[in-house]
Amino acid sequence: EATRCVAPIGALYTPLKKLPAACAPPAALQYDPIRCSTSTCHAVLNPYCQVDFRTKLWVCPFCLTRNHFPPHYAENISEQNLPAELIPQFGTCDYELPSVPPAGPPAFVFCIDTCAHVEELTELADSIQQILNLLPEDSLVGLVTFGTNVQVHELGFEGVPKAYVIRGNKEYGPQKVGQLLGCGGAKAAGNMGAPPPPGPPGQHNNMQQQPQ
Repeated sequence: EATRCVAPIGALYTPLKKLPAACAPPAALQYDPIRCSTSTCHAVLNPYCQVDFRTKLWVCPFCLTRNHFPPHYAENISEQNLPAELIPQFGTCDYELPSVPPAGPPAFVFCIDTCAHVEELTELADSIQQILNLLPEDSLVGLVTFGTNVQVHELGFEGVPKAYVIRGNKEYGPQKVGQLLGCGGAKAAGNMGAPPPPGPPGQHNNMQQQPQ
């Protein structure tokens, strides 16, 4: 069936979307998901899997591999006692993985093409304002605009906007970009406390860092 599929399979996700109580567990699941044992699949156990409660097996809907439930599942699972990820109406589950250390607050980077029409940019600005009002209070927010050049904006200075300007006609590796932005290792770390160099006359409200 997969070989006859003309359109590629995809999924659309909306981060932090608030789902109705009937569509998802009331809280994130505090354990690692059960995955398909096939090395090229690793799909996660979900309500669309076929489950054999007698033999304690589940069939992956993507590769049709028959998988054994781990012991702590097999001991208790039944048609009347389902884990959250198998409840039919719970099509979406969030996991808080105990094996992954805390990564800090969520971070969001807005990348904006400034070559769009003014009307489109105005509508985009309104949309971004609405999004900002919905983000968690401890979120980290970044802004990158690109047109002829790429500008990485340093937010948090309402009266004096600052931005790192990088040429758009040249390709830079990750290490060079980190160096230009002041976060590229020991050399950059030594300059973190230094004030930015003054801009040219008439452009004192922008910080421009160009490669040599």
